[in-house]
Amino acid sequence: MFTPSDRNWKEMQYEAAGSWPLPINHGNEYALVTKMPASVIKAAYRHCPMSLTVARANTPNGIVLGTTLTVNDDPAAPLMLSGILRHGEEQVALDNILRLGRTLMVFFDELTRPVARAECVLSSPECAACSEMISMPGQRYVGAWTALLEEVLDEVQSHSDPHIAAASKHRPAFVTIPLTLSRVETAKMTAIGLNDIIDFRLDDPDEGRGFEQSTWHLLENLFGPMLYHSPQFLEGCSPRELTDIMAVASTGLCLFEAKNAAILSTRLDRTTVRRTTSVQKQIDKGVVQLSGALRTLNNGLPLQTKKGVPLILGPATGQHRHAIVMVSEMLPGVDWEAIGTQLLTAAQRSGAMFHILDLRELRVLVGISRNDPARFIAQLTHRFGVMTVRKHAMLRTRLTGPPLP
Repeated sequence: MFTPSDRNWKEMQYEAAGSWPLPINHGNEYALVTKMPASVIKAAYRHCPMSLTVARANTPNGIVLGTTLTVNDDPAAPLMLSGILRHGEEQVALDNILRLGRTLMVFFDELTRPVARAECVLSSPECAACSEMISMPGQRYVGAWTALLEEVLDEVQSHSDPHIAAASKHRPAFVTIPLTLSRVETAKMTAIGLNDIIDFRLDDPDEGRGFEQSTWHLLENLFGPMLYHSPQFLEGCSPRELTDIMAVASTGLCLFEAKNAAILSTRLDRTTVRRTTSVQKQIDKGVVQLSGALRTLNNGLPLQTKKGVPLILGPATGQHRHAIVMVSEMLPGVDWEAIGTQLLTAAQRSGAMFHILDLRELRVLVGISRNDPARFIAQLTHRFGVMTVRKHAMLRTRLTGPPLP
């Protein structure tokens, strides 16, 4: 499977999503490297419509090239990944991809794991027109991120998404090229933890299992031996699952229910309303299950690991309890104010703090915890406080950091 350059790897770690044309195999071949949610990659795997829009803007600092990769996972709200090509290797890669009319496409998920690859053919007429457009004479901009690039990026995004308003200052020219994928291959990955060894594959028909694995994978290094996949409780003589994942720290514990929306087995033309309804149902189910798990803990029923080893939550476990419903996508069309009220009501009844997270948000929270489970618990506690004030469950943690490489 493709391994990105050090510069591109750092940029992928920095960005929640994106696409980058890059040289590979010592510059002898070229690839379009992407990072996007696994749910969208699954739609691409199933050959949903895709396109690449290339922009050229003549600016006082030179020619600025930009791209937007569009994946129509939702016909009414497709994923659009826009960026500016400010590195020479990216511009050379785009030139050659357009010249060849084909490329390798490599898909990285939210955890920056290379989960799939495919051969990609660019539609010939549009590809030729685009190549001619960007090869017109002029000095291309290469260098650091500037306010001018931000202006061009705003115009590139507004061209693809009419809901985004941007001042028409540099007036880029655009060409949109339909893409066709073939020979899509997925990678099987095995994550080895202290207590479990769990496989992941993008095309696993049990999509819930894959989503659980991704959640567990993010948490494993942070919580180590105190992370339990599918812990059980004993009611009579029969063990039953307590929750999907339980993480224990000195300051408290977290219960996770992973609720993945099916992509591989559903119609690609599902409406946005149906998608949001599905997310709401998954959240409802997760809140009910977590409330039940919290009652079980309060009742003091015996616990064990899925391997049957007794699991004792001693006095060292702190008092903060967090109940987290993991969803594959935090869709903007969901009524997050109503869900905020729903979570606060569940919190009042159980005494625990309820959250809705996706892998993107969980990854940020794990990252800023700096290998300290107590810090992770503190971040969740702060997040719940913000939700209590705003009464809105759609929250995103923002980071500030060094300039992009």
